[in-house]
Amino acid sequence: MYLSGTSMATPVAAGAAALMLQANPNLTPNLVKALLMYSAQPLAGYNMLEQGAGQLNVAGAVQLARLVRSDLSASTSHGSPLLTGAAPSSHTTIASQTFTWSRGIVLNQTYATGVNLITKYQLGYGLGSLLGSGVITGDGILIPDPSIFSDGVITGDYILTSYGVITGDGTSFLAINLLFQNMLADGVITGDGVITGDGVITGDGVITGDLVTSAQSAMLNGDGGTMMTASSDDGTDSVDY
Repeated sequence: MYLSGTSMATPVAAGAAALMLQANPNLTPNLVKALLMYSAQPLAGYNMLEQGAGQLNVAGAVQLARLVRSDLSASTSHGSPLLTGAAPSSHTTIASQTFTWSRGIVLNQTYATGVNLITKYQLGYGLGSLLGSGVITGDGILIPDPSIFSDGVITGDYILTSYGVITGDGTSFLAINLLFQNMLADGVITGDGVITGDGVITGDGVITGDLVTSAQSAMLNGDGGTMMTASSDDGTDSVDY
């Protein structure tokens, strides 16, 4: 059967979270969310704005949940080991079909990637924390905040492309640094390099009185006559000037 819509996605995601908590009751809400995204299956042909981290992968998420330490607490230090063993292979095989995990998590207007998201404890995984971007803005580039993410976690300034991979492996959909540099700065719409509308400045290429004769040009500064344009030059304008 085939079902679509958030009414169908919600119970499936809730069921996946329940299975993860059954495998490891000590997971925080942020860890459940992060593991679901990290193990998700990116869908080709959709960018991050359309698919988030990707399609839900219950098997991979539960696999990760089982590996997370059960002794995590408010006193767990930033960058401590997150798993009880080595990081698993970032692939899942279901019904003879093997796919690669997204290996990243969506964070507000950007995303983070890197194996340290699942091998080292991040402060954002704790109770009372928002799984936000944890970045500071500088020079139009998003810079990772080391107080939120441990070394090895890359907070990107590009979003996932339509190929379901990180910019650099495909065509850039939207660069955050372009957004900061161009928005409201030079009249350029981010991404297309043209002026708002049709790429033409109002009245562009047309000067009042264009195609006037050399005699008519003397009237541009208000010499008492009315300037007219003409398709041909017979030496006389409408006021015999």
